[in-house]
Amino acid sequence: MFTDTRALHDAIVAAVARLISTRAVGEAAVVNVPVSYPSGARAAVHVSISGDKCFVSDCAVGMREAEMAGASDFFDHAARDAAHWFGVGYDGASVFAASAPLDRIEGAIVAVSNASAMAVGRALLRAAESKERQANTAVYDRVSDIFGRQNVAKRFEIAGRDAVWDAHNLVSIGDRRAIFEFVGEHGNAIASKFLMFSDIVKIDNAPTLISVVTSLDKMSKKANMLGDVSSIIELQADNKQFERFARLG
Repeated sequence: MFTDTRALHDAIVAAVARLISTRAVGEAAVVNVPVSYPSGARAAVHVSISGDKCFVSDCAVGMREAEMAGASDFFDHAARDAAHWFGVGYDGASVFAASAPLDRIEGAIVAVSNASAMAVGRALLRAAESKERQANTAVYDRVSDIFGRQNVAKRFEIAGRDAVWDAHNLVSIGDRRAIFEFVGEHGNAIASKFLMFSDIVKIDNAPTLISVVTSLDKMSKKANMLGDVSSIIELQADNKQFERFARLG
């Protein structure tokens, strides 16, 4: 516990020094800032000065982060949106602030680093959504082959007890229904489907709920919660397992 104001001040200065570091690169500088990309890597910006103006850029680090995460196809659009949001520029590779006043350089550093990190985050989200759409299409093709395309709704809205949800692959045979919803491996995807299923299962005459996964072995322990509200089946399971889990006979 600090009782000396000076000691507290020194501790804060030391903490800030650990959070932010600068190194010289020729006549410019690279500033590491306490902003993180989804990978956990710290953001860094390159600062060059001309007179009383400076040019601040992420030097395409954000783009490379998206590439390494397999989201490069979605980065360009995400970077343009993020740059507009933070009032900075984007040239197709780097997020930057041009002609930033030297006496307000901290604002440019904060804006560029945050825009770069936001762009990567949005690109990863869009990539995950695209992957999920493709996976749900694969599930749709699979259940259509098993139960008949005329009996399957590829996408639909269903009202749970408390909310309305966008769902996929509703199989309807007579008065019986089953939902085969793809669930990705990421913890957020698992949590999202758990919330949806937890709400749907509370309605009267709720459809049978089945979580379809690529591989049970690749799912995190969080996937265990899906077992409380749905059956879990691998996409490559045989037809009899799909029929048994649907309970439509």
